[in-house]
Amino acid sequence: MKKAALILAGLLLAAPWARAQDPSPAPTPDPADPTALIDTLLGTLGGFNDVTPAELQKDVAEVGGVPFRSDVPLDYMSKADLIRYLHELFDSEYPPDKAMADQRMLVAFGLLPEGVDLRATRARLLEENVVGFYDERPNKRRLYAVSEHQRLTPANQIILAHELRHALQDQYMDLHRALPDSVSDFDDRRLALMSLVEGDATLVMTKFMAKRIGVDTGGLDLGALSVPDVGMGDVAPVLRDELVLPYITGMRFASALLQKGGWPAVKAAWDRPPFSTEQVLHPEKYLAGEPSSMPPLTFAPRGGRVISDGVLGEMLIRTWLGPGSDEAAAGWGGDHFKVWDVGGRTLLVWRSVWDGAGDRAEFAAAARRLLAAGDSAPTPRGAFTVYNRGRWRAALGEMDGATVFVAADDAGTLGAALDELGKH
Repeated sequence: MKKAALILAGLLLAAPWARAQDPSPAPTPDPADPTALIDTLLGTLGGFNDVTPAELQKDVAEVGGVPFRSDVPLDYMSKADLIRYLHELFDSEYPPDKAMADQRMLVAFGLLPEGVDLRATRARLLEENVVGFYDERPNKRRLYAVSEHQRLTPANQIILAHELRHALQDQYMDLHRALPDSVSDFDDRRLALMSLVEGDATLVMTKFMAKRIGVDTGGLDLGALSVPDVGMGDVAPVLRDELVLPYITGMRFASALLQKGGWPAVKAAWDRPPFSTEQVLHPEKYLAGEPSSMPPLTFAPRGGRVISDGVLGEMLIRTWLGPGSDEAAAGWGGDHFKVWDVGGRTLLVWRSVWDGAGDRAEFAAAARRLLAAGDSAPTPRGAFTVYNRGRWRAALGEMDGATVFVAADDAGTLGAALDELGKH
């Protein structure tokens, strides 16, 4: 689902800033209302006087160094109205067949446990974490804030500073059409774009908030600020990372651009977005224009129907390998995966290439450790080693200078794929 400007960023950052300013205990906010935390912490600090939407828009333009081309309409909603609106938006942008394709891909990688309803889980996460957003669809293009009293409270000002930056981005780069609909939410190309737009908006929001409470950010490394998990619960790490990392790594990326060339450098990235999360995680590679590739994947199983086709990328490779895998995922040079339905069974083939033989060997060693953790007796088969994952089978090997990972929910389907790959 295209989710630019859908996740609550204000709550993620407001609490640490406010606590740094006011060490005294604050009244306990209503736990059912996440914005109450922001209003409680910041409402007594000053700097958040009532403003009009036009004044707020002017402030966001000044803080972020880019003017609006036109005014952005603002509507207020109750929490109940917001939930109904999100359900309509979710149904429009993330229909069941698209969600099922993502679910089968994530399960095949081992990133999502079997039995987890991906669509229902993502809908719940949105419902629990969104309190304001910018709807970038061409027939909408307006801001929505949750306020029973239709006021720009401290929480609404912070949240809408983030969302107004999205509206501003949209006026220059057309967020809705920035990538084809065929590119999944879990595709590296979309995560890279989301990291740019969310990181930029979070940076602007942070500077807006700092200005409101009188903090000088001139000597502060904004890229080093961390964002805590909020409302994530016990969801699979891939869902947490897909949702939250574009804010964290994206803000670091935007901060690096800002330090390099000011707001003009950030705005220039709207015309030339990073094409991989490798460029987001390593801004120097973006600034140097270091390329990556989507290596060809010519294999196709007999009777198979492609249900997913994309790029995993460095960010989600880190998620796949687990904590402490940053070095093993570095040196990524490109990848390409496809998932097929083969007679009702699921088959994944993933081909990754690396900057050098050492990088490839380091990744392969980490991947073998991951796969061997679930199987005490892996077995060799041609160029591959086969691992058991419950009813799933997975294989890892090297072919033509690339690392190839194959997974299927049926031993026969995996065996047939390995036999066919061995002929290539």
